[in-house]
Formats: sequence, structure tokens, C-alpha cells
Amino acid sequence: MKAAFNPLINDEWIGLGISYGSYRDGESPDKDSVSSEEDILEDMRILTESEDLRFNLIRMYAADGASEQVLKTIRKHKLPVKVMQGAWLNGQDSFQENDQQIDELIRMANEYSDIIVAVNLGNEIFVDWSAHKFEVDEIPMYLEWVERVKRAVNVPVTLADDYNFWNKAWSQAIAEQLDFIVLHAYAMWNSQTLENAVAWTEQVYKDIDQLHPTKQIVLGESGWATSSMSDNGDESLIIGEASENAQSIFFKDYYQWLDDNKIVSFYFEAFDEKWKGGEDQPDGIAEKNWGIYRSDRTAKQVIGDFANQ
Repeated sequence: MKAAFNPLINDEWIGLGISYGSYRDGESPDKDSVSSEEDILEDMRILTESEDLRFNLIRMYAADGASEQVLKTIRKHKLPVKVMQGAWLNGQDSFQENDQQIDELIRMANEYSDIIVAVNLGNEIFVDWSAHKFEVDEIPMYLEWVERVKRAVNVPVTLADDYNFWNKAWSQAIAEQLDFIVLHAYAMWNSQTLENAVAWTEQVYKDIDQLHPTKQIVLGESGWATSSMSDNGDESLIIGEASENAQSIFFKDYYQWLDDNKIVSFYFEAFDEKWKGGEDQPDGIAEKNWGIYRSDRTAKQVIGDFANQ
């Protein structure tokens, strides 16, 4: 059956999810920060208690203390949240460091089996432009990890990567071993205008679906930044307007397309994260501004617009 990942709570589909990082201003993975239970509880309530726009499915990226604190908070407060939990794999790290992430992912998936509904082994680790990519000759090692995790957990196993990996012939060997595919497709980073953004995303989705016809395609990342600086590296690729109004327009059309087609997804992202791109970099760069909420947890325009539509 093609649909390997069908997230539910009380038999209700919750497939329109969101990527979540718990880090507040001044916190970051580089500092091994673990957010407080109080802060995480506030976040979960923001995401799940709105009458107009709620997210009961979140994605987290690393098998670490920060993610486990979120899982503990969800369990302790009996929150209506399910999780796709990631292992952060890095081609620049040692085999032992990556293997430790796999060990932790397996432990967490089994210890929090009431919350974790899927696991993903790596994030953008094969696409050419990744700063933490694995090489083609490391695929056998990666596939051994996949098989090891599949034997050890009772949830579907996947890899999250960019469409410019999933459209390559050598992605087939990896896709074959996965339960489903997690696709990243950013119209904004691919020099699309706001008017063409959702149409472009839909076409990319269809292209990858045709290349991998036996696999369910989940949209793991797509979104619209509310600020950018064209003189900051790759941000020169961005030609679409970066603003709260533009994000609101994109989100509404994108969300409607996903809902109409019942495509499981993780919008990127819940909250702005100021550590991204470097804490010494200006707050206006795109990496810090993908959230539908600001880093101080106040709502951006999209939240009010969605409520009033």
C-alpha cells in the first residue's frame, strides 16, 4: 500500500503538520540548550489550542536532549501531539557520532511509542549543496542504518531531503528501502514569484511522485520567509517578496492545496529561530524568519488572516 504514513489522533487525520524547534532567543543546539518545560508547554498550547489553525503533528530534527524534553512535556501534560522524530546525521562527523544518533533515535522511538509516529534518518544529507552531505559511496552504510532502524522500531522509517536529490537516478536505491519519502521543495529558494509558488510546488511534488510511483510522498519542508537580505549569500536567489503579507498569501493557498489532496506535510516552520544562520548575523536574514510566529511567540499576520478568512 502506497500510504505508509497516515497520522491520526482518535481516528482523526492530523496530516497537516509543522516543523518545530523549541529554542528561544539565546538558546541553540550549538550550546546544547534544553528549553524549559514551561516554554515548551506554551509552544504546544499555541500550536494545538487555536480554534482556527491548529497543529497536532510536529517534526523534530535531532535525537537529543532538546527533543526529549519536548517528548517528556507532551507525555506529562497528555497533549494531543504526535511527532515525526529525526536523527541528525552529518557526513562530516565520525561513524561513531552518527551511530550514536541512530542509537538514540531507536531508544526514543520505543520509549515514546505513544507519541512518535514516524522516524527520519537524516535531513538533507544527500543533496549536492548540503554542508553535511554523505557521498555516493556511503550509501551502503546508510542503507545498513535504515535496515537496522526498521528492525528495531514499530513506526515507518524515512529520509528527508531536497527534490534535487529525489529527482536523481541514484535516489532510487535509497527510496526502495524506505517506508515513505519526505520531500523538501522551497519555491522561494528556487527563484519563484509568489504568484507561481504553489503551482511550482505542486509540479515538483507530481514530478517526484512519478519518479517514485510506489512510495508515498510527504512534504517535509516548504514555506515562505517574512524577511530576507539579497546581499547575504544564497538569498540573492530570492526574487519573491519576503514579507508577512506574502507569507500569509502563500500559506493560505499552499495549505488549501495540501488539505484538498490530503497530503501529509510539515510546514516550515512554527517559530522564528534567531540562532539559525549564526547568532552574529542580522535578524533580517531569511534563515531566521520562516516562522508563522515570531521568536517571542507573538503571531505573524498569517495567523490573523487565517482566522478571518
